[in-house]
Amino acid sequence: MNTISLQIADWLRDVKLADMPASVVEGAKLRIMDLTGVMLAAKDLNVVRAGRDAWTETDAGGAITPVGSKVGTALTTAAFVNGIQASAMEFDDTYLPTTMHATGLALSVCFPEAQRRAISGTKLIESVVLASEMMIRLSIVTNRHWFDYGIHPTGSFGTFGGVCALSKLRDLDASTIVHAFGHAGSMSTALTAAFEDGTSTKNLHVGLSAANAFRATALAERGITGPTAVFEGKFGWYRAHVQTEDERHWERVTTELGGEWLCENIATKLYPVANPLMPHIEATITLRDKYNIKPEQVAGIDAYIKERSFLTLCNPPEKKRRPLTTWHGRISIYHTIAEALVNGKMDKYAYSEEAIRDPVINALADMVQPYADPEATDYLRSQGRVVIHLKDGRTVEHKIDDFRGTRRNPLTTDDYLNKFRANVGDLFPASTVDQAIDGFLNLEKVPDIAPILRSLEQ
Repeated sequence: MNTISLQIADWLRDVKLADMPASVVEGAKLRIMDLTGVMLAAKDLNVVRAGRDAWTETDAGGAITPVGSKVGTALTTAAFVNGIQASAMEFDDTYLPTTMHATGLALSVCFPEAQRRAISGTKLIESVVLASEMMIRLSIVTNRHWFDYGIHPTGSFGTFGGVCALSKLRDLDASTIVHAFGHAGSMSTALTAAFEDGTSTKNLHVGLSAANAFRATALAERGITGPTAVFEGKFGWYRAHVQTEDERHWERVTTELGGEWLCENIATKLYPVANPLMPHIEATITLRDKYNIKPEQVAGIDAYIKERSFLTLCNPPEKKRRPLTTWHGRISIYHTIAEALVNGKMDKYAYSEEAIRDPVINALADMVQPYADPEATDYLRSQGRVVIHLKDGRTVEHKIDDFRGTRRNPLTTDDYLNKFRANVGDLFPASTVDQAIDGFLNLEKVPDIAPILRSLEQ
């Protein structure tokens, strides 16, 4: 039977770098560099260290290192830790319509594999692009927003994406890929429950998916079979997790494969925050700088945000105004606008423990009133509007239709380089950073990516 799994498997095996448009290849190279920098910036976070310690209790030993570390560990532990590093700061790129974070997941799998076998830059680009494309396509089968179901799409489709990456890196046959997808179906689905109270489970979703991709693939490689219609079957993934009568657009997964590249719509973040809040940071800093606004001048702040993001980024207000954790701050419209207005920048040092307890920031957070924006209905765009009421009677506002980093308002190569340097410049000598940048920008010419990764270990 020509199942969706088989069609994906055949495509994964056939497509090569030469089949990809230059824009797809160049975009992937920049995002690979970007997410590597994000992973390095996050490597010393408490949740990363605690996650590694916890995972090592069950998956101990080995010589595979997470990104930025010289300490060897098990293959799945490295993948798990990589995933936390890629996502914990909310600095990862995003396919806006379904909030899919694909590049970090793909690298969390590819980088440990690169320590087991020589992987060329060409192979890395192929694997990251194909994993990203399939994660996105699997996420658009239904028109409903995944958060409406309490499902985190990256954590739910990530294991499938990781299987895609490993299948390409290992040149697996179609049958093995199909069975690996079958196993992945029983290892996926991540809840959005942490968005309500700010607890840390969401930080683990990419890592869990990356580790499970290795497990699902290993089982299939050893001849253990998995359901061949894991996606569209009567008891398949979508029927199990979306128990409504919504239409299933199966054709979106495989139609125009290789003709239309949805990964070109991935947006890169300049701020470490949930992507719907990107325009609000940009608008707030613009107003702060243009009108020289000080916290003591503010009487109130109105923030307009997409209705579908209201539930997860604005409610419940009593919890979101006083974030429980630094990650909780990254999904709070109240704290985000307040910190941006006080500090005038939001880099890798934003959302610190000090910032989420700062009385000035907290006082401003109490002044933020969010509203669902009836004009923000295009899911391919990330819009936001901030209105600041000043005590002297003035009202100033700024609207962002497409934040910098989206396809309609793309970043330049220099923007990517500046972000990478900002994330890793205090970790390594300038010569090391420059050498790594050269490797990423010329990735298709690199015979083995392992030396680049080793140069970024500490």
